[in-house]
Amino acid sequence: MKRFQNKIAESRRTLPITILYGVGIWLLAGLVHQGWWFQFVCFFTSVFAMIHLNNINLLIRVYSRSVSVFYILLACSATWMFASIQGTVQVLSMAAGLLLLCSCYQDQKSSGRTFYLYMLISIVSLLEPHFLLFVPIFLLLMATTIYSLSWRTFFAALLGLITPYWLFTGWQLYTYRYQPEMAIDYLKRFTDMQWAADYSVVTTQQWAYLALLMVLFVVGAIHFWMTSYMDKIRVRQIYNSLMMLTIYTLVLMALQPQKYDTFIGMLTIVVSPIVAHFFTLTRTRLSNLFFIATMIAILVLTGMNLWIL
Repeated sequence: MKRFQNKIAESRRTLPITILYGVGIWLLAGLVHQGWWFQFVCFFTSVFAMIHLNNINLLIRVYSRSVSVFYILLACSATWMFASIQGTVQVLSMAAGLLLLCSCYQDQKSSGRTFYLYMLISIVSLLEPHFLLFVPIFLLLMATTIYSLSWRTFFAALLGLITPYWLFTGWQLYTYRYQPEMAIDYLKRFTDMQWAADYSVVTTQQWAYLALLMVLFVVGAIHFWMTSYMDKIRVRQIYNSLMMLTIYTLVLMALQPQKYDTFIGMLTIVVSPIVAHFFTLTRTRLSNLFFIATMIAILVLTGMNLWIL
């Protein structure tokens, strides 16, 4: 029997309505008044990447657009992220990076896509050095769940990481040709990185959003582990990758809470498909009640953040 959650998850109208909802939240948050057009374009480009991720990998075994729907709903409840150009660029880069990673499944000759994946990480790290902390987990996923790691892809990854720094340093050397010592001055950010955890910088609404993501992740992960035998092996491995990324990101946030905004975008991206899988493929009365409670929590959190904003 289809319940309310299944009708919503499987409806062809859900995604267009959710997109309109997302545009409305951006307008209410100050899109026009604040001039957040670049951030707005980055956000909806990342939505397109999530749609494409679901389409080419068939993440849910019935027709559903709920992966991108839940991404929009969750991301739009974190309205404090809208103003950050760096934050939206990071989210877009990781959505595209996840798309590239999954496209390399069981392809140990995917040097080009691996190069672009690590080049994206490297480019973003020029803005935020902590982003390089995602390199180890992506290499681990390539070796253990995506099965694309080989000598060829490993060196492609290294080249992808080096290339942006090599090009940027060359440009700096040209710009500061009379002061060459200034050309590598930007590397001091790596030695100035703060490693001591500072939980005082995390606001109440940020804790509330993180708590929502964690609850949804735990429930979705338990459901997936119990029913994963019904999915194809490729889909199982992709979801295992998403869960490993989620746990790794949560560890990073526990160790570096002052970089909350750097890591929360990745957490939103990887939790969304897990939540979508749960709500689309469960049909119990309890899950239906949990779906309604989740929608209420998202709306309340969004309203609270809009009010504070």
